[in-house]
Amino acid sequence: MTGARRWALPLVLLLTVLLGWAPPAAAADDDAPSVDRVVVVGVPGLVWSDVDPETTPTLWAMAEQGSVGALSVRAARGTTCLLDGWATLGAGNRARFPGPDEGLPPVPLPTVPLPEEGPGEPVPDGAPAPGDDAGTDGEEPEPRVDTSLSHCGLQERIAAVALDDPAATVQRTADDEGTSRFGAEPAALGAGVGCAAVSGRAAALAAAAPDVALDRRASLPADPAELTAFLGGCDLALVSLDQLTLAGSPGADQTDDGTEPRPRAGALGRIEESLVRLQAAVEALPGETLVLLAGISEVNDGRPQLHVAIATGPGFDGGGWLRSASTGRAPYVQLIDLAPTALRALGLDVPASMNGQPLRATGDRPALADAVTDLERMNVAATVHHRNVGDFFWLVVTVGAVLVGLGVLLLGLRAGPREPGAPVRRARAALRVLCLAVAALPVATYLAGFVPWERSDAPLRSLVLAVLGAVVGVTAVAALGPWRRSRLGPPLVVLVITFGTLVGDVLTGSMLELNGLLGYDAIVAGRFTGYGNLSFGLLSVSALLVTAAVATAVGRRVPPDRRRLAVGAVVLGAGVLTVGVIGAPPLGRDFGGVLAALPGFLLLAMLLTGLRVTVARLVVILAAAVVAVGSIAVLDWSGPAAERSHLGRFVEQVLTGEAWTVVSRKASANLDILLGSPLAWMLPVALVAAVWLLRPGGPLRSADGVPPGGLAAADATVLRAGLLAGALSLTLGAAVNDSGVALPATAAALLVPLLIWLAAAPRPGAPTEGEGARGAAHSGPDDDPDRVTVVSRGSTVWNA
Repeated sequence: MTGARRWALPLVLLLTVLLGWAPPAAAADDDAPSVDRVVVVGVPGLVWSDVDPETTPTLWAMAEQGSVGALSVRAARGTTCLLDGWATLGAGNRARFPGPDEGLPPVPLPTVPLPEEGPGEPVPDGAPAPGDDAGTDGEEPEPRVDTSLSHCGLQERIAAVALDDPAATVQRTADDEGTSRFGAEPAALGAGVGCAAVSGRAAALAAAAPDVALDRRASLPADPAELTAFLGGCDLALVSLDQLTLAGSPGADQTDDGTEPRPRAGALGRIEESLVRLQAAVEALPGETLVLLAGISEVNDGRPQLHVAIATGPGFDGGGWLRSASTGRAPYVQLIDLAPTALRALGLDVPASMNGQPLRATGDRPALADAVTDLERMNVAATVHHRNVGDFFWLVVTVGAVLVGLGVLLLGLRAGPREPGAPVRRARAALRVLCLAVAALPVATYLAGFVPWERSDAPLRSLVLAVLGAVVGVTAVAALGPWRRSRLGPPLVVLVITFGTLVGDVLTGSMLELNGLLGYDAIVAGRFTGYGNLSFGLLSVSALLVTAAVATAVGRRVPPDRRRLAVGAVVLGAGVLTVGVIGAPPLGRDFGGVLAALPGFLLLAMLLTGLRVTVARLVVILAAAVVAVGSIAVLDWSGPAAERSHLGRFVEQVLTGEAWTVVSRKASANLDILLGSPLAWMLPVALVAAVWLLRPGGPLRSADGVPPGGLAAADATVLRAGLLAGALSLTLGAAVNDSGVALPATAAALLVPLLIWLAAAPRPGAPTEGEGARGAAHSGPDDDPDRVTVVSRGSTVWNA
């Protein structure tokens, strides 16, 4: 086989697999129901636990008639406040109102009017009146501290008393660094329609583009006929019902929902009254009207959570779940989806700057009471993950550091020439069990998803117990099975369980990945299905090491003249299937994962078949990855625009010249993680472990010609090939994904404990349970009948 054919074969196989997943040439967006007008109702702070047939009957009736979903309101900052929400809604992309970021401590009140505050505007309660800047003695007074300026309070105050020139505010929002990072165009919704009826100051940020005719009202008209005329005056109406912003006072520390129970109940009652009037006015309008109701932001000092999304009107009535191609998972939808939905329903073009996708309805929703319960549990799961994942990352780093410290203490800095005494041997045996438990922790975070912990009265405690139970289970399987007598049996079992869990999960809908502690949540809204970046770190190294073991085992069982071909075929076949699962839009949909995984498998094939690694071949490997990921993206792009994943949307962005915005944003996020993520600290831990284990005379260096951990020389060579291939995959993954160093750091949380487990193995010649007096397995004489030869850079391997 020539070199060209050898490299063409895996690409042909990969494209064949991917073509099987090509999106159907299904109905395009043209068959979507059209309407005469769209009414968008934004209710900051509204969550599904507020919707009840007794206290909010109008909301309940809307949900029963229409389609519902769990809304992620993520804007261009971590906590979406009122003005961020309306700016993001109007842009169809993540945007933010320019101002201090969330999480700041209370700051002094301003001594100048708030932005756009005119001379006739009322002064907020507690704010200094003009001219009160100086003390009576002419000296500057101590600034008064008001916690309402922290978190979302400042934006709510500005919305209440300022924003007299919304077009200027839209321009400043467009110029904000956070907005420009996403390539968002604020008020693109208004620009697309050309006019808008706006009730509430904040809502103007979704429509106040140049040359857009705005009919602005501070609140909804009280007269029914006037309200009907107001809503019917333009094809687009934007209504902000801000009552929940007054149901609490912002404080220095964030609270769950930013409100107090009694004021919240009163605010919900006033929202109900407004919805009754809106509903009557919509029914009086001629033609068809699409109503989109969304809890567009947090309020006061509330923590991020999922919010209400309801759509009623043509295409959404009948009681279904909402879905969107931007999430790929019903009933999760995003705030950025509302603008494309409105434009599509009005028969208007969706601009390329909008990253959201039009909402659609599915008909598989249960009865509304059950659906609301499910939506509340989705919010519980997402908030528990979002609020505790940082602490878990620190736990991973701490456990890894403690394990390395124990390893140094018990194994020393150098491999000793003779076995230690019985107490130290027992301590090392305990260390090995601990290593398996720590290595089992990453996959245990996914397996915990089989337990419905979000239904518990104490969901966080239930999640912790589920993870611990999974750790115990995986450790027991690895340490107590018949494979425990093999030198690499227990760690290989951990790797197999990790690989099988991640592949099986994505094949069945990524249910374990969502809200898994190493997965993702809908609040951050980086991903809703497929492989997250941290999961890819675990998947890549486990897949490569398991493939190396399987390929070697297959090579032992074929005639000598076919072993090289058999080993290469197994590696390339496993690589094609794994990369196909990683990159296929209906499955892993991981753009960067394909670029990182395919070179790892090709390098592994070269190392195990004895093919010399050269610069030219490495270039071919990288080119193959680019061809593969380009093929996946083009296949996704060729489908209906409303059904494209982020892979297909990137192709569209390349064609429209906006791809650099995505690339630069990911590069910036990569740098942010390097400097700010807790997981980044796992890399120094891994570096210390590598120096300790691999330095001359270290526990994983050959001593007196004996490979580390009692391995045969060929087994050590195969292990080294798998680790080198994994290192290449992780390096590329860190470079092309926005999670950056967090990706190899997560893989280190799996690999470092397993390498310490190997370093703590008894040296050959020291009898252990399951081993004879001859010593460790694989240590027989040269004429051992179990020995077979397989090409692995010219070395020999022994059967386990």
